[in-house]
This record gives sequence, structure tokens and C-alpha cells, in this order.
Amino acid sequence: MTRAHFHPLTIRDIRSETPDTISVAFAIPDDLADDYAYKPGQHLSLKLKLDGEEIRRSYSICSAPSDNELRVAIKRHPHGLFSNHANDNFKVGDVIEVMAPQGRFTVDCEADLARSYLLCAAGSGITPMMSILGTILETEPSSQVTLVYGNRDTQ
Repeated sequence: MTRAHFHPLTIRDIRSETPDTISVAFAIPDDLADDYAYKPGQHLSLKLKLDGEEIRRSYSICSAPSDNELRVAIKRHPHGLFSNHANDNFKVGDVIEVMAPQGRFTVDCEADLARSYLLCAAGSGITPMMSILGTILETEPSSQVTLVYGNRDTQ
């Protein structure tokens, strides 16, 4: 297995998802496409220098591989140095250091199977579930998915 390392990636799109959360999509150069191919449920580590200090944070990928984009959601935390900077300052065109996808919280789908899935999430734990859910529904059309989700309010 090769050791994952950071590459500078350009922010291609930013969306406001909730009052305290943005999602960020990265442009992947053709020569890095294999490095940034991912499975649903994996995460990315992002790296910034803020006030001379290196800050790293991991965020779950919220897009499905078939979406043809690499997108993470970044929820603002009251004292979160990285999350507040991202929500307040990230702009399309900014370049961020991004590590190749990591993690084993994934699902392997097979088109000819008909399975029943139960996904349980709370709060920001919904992020990897969105990738997993979309992949299951698209790849296994005969399967059924139940999502149980809890959050502190409707926003």
C-alpha cells in the first residue's frame, strides 16, 4: 500500500448546506484522478497554515463516487479554528492541501444483489451516510435502505 500524502487542490464549488455548514468540492487534476478515487464513507484530511501554525482536520466525503465530484461538508464549531476559518473565508479558486481519501467505513455494492440496509446517524454523522446511501440506491436497485437520523433541530 502506498503512503497517502497531501496535494494542493483547488476549491471548485462551495454550497451553504445549513446555517452552520458549508460543503466544498475540489477540482481533481487528471494526473491525480486515481489518487482521489474513493469509496462511499471515506474521509479526507485537509491542511492549512493559520497564523503560522499547521492545522489538519478530517472531513467525511458527502458525495457519492458516481457524482463525479469530491465534496466534503464542514460544520462550524464554536471554538473550531479550522471550521470557522473554512466557513468564513474559503472561496472558489482557493488552493487547499488535501490528502488522498482514507478510511474503511465503506460499503461494497453489487448490482445483482437485493439486500436490506439500516443506516443510523446523528448530527454531522450524516455526512458519510449520504455517500453510502446514494451509492447503494444507485448500484443496487433491488436493495432497500432505511435511514434513522437524529439531530438537535430541524435546521
